[in-house]
Amino acid sequence: MDRKLFCEKLAHYASRQPKHFLQLDGHHVPRGYDDVMRVDEDGDAVTARGTIELMHGATVRILIPYSTDPRLAVRQLRKLANWLELKPQMMNYAPPKFAPTEEEILF
Repeated sequence: MDRKLFCEKLAHYASRQPKHFLQLDGHHVPRGYDDVMRVDEDGDAVTARGTIELMHGATVRILIPYSTDPRLAVRQLRKLANWLELKPQMMNYAPPKFAPTEEEILF
């Protein structure tokens, strides 16, 4: 992205009110690699946390890095959807001034 466009985008976002979101992340972690996240039999771990963004956003937005294998993305999306369906109270992480403990956000 060229510098001028980047500066224009920053100026545009600076005019917006912050919006609170629930951020769900899927991580592919080789077995035994991570001491913090609970990795499942597929080598996946999911986390949740509240975050604040300046984007208006859709009702639900999914961002997948271009280099991600689509099969991995679909598998983790299913796990994230199932997790939210089983624990809808995770939406409580999104309100302002909420800071869940690390134990609360790990799958």
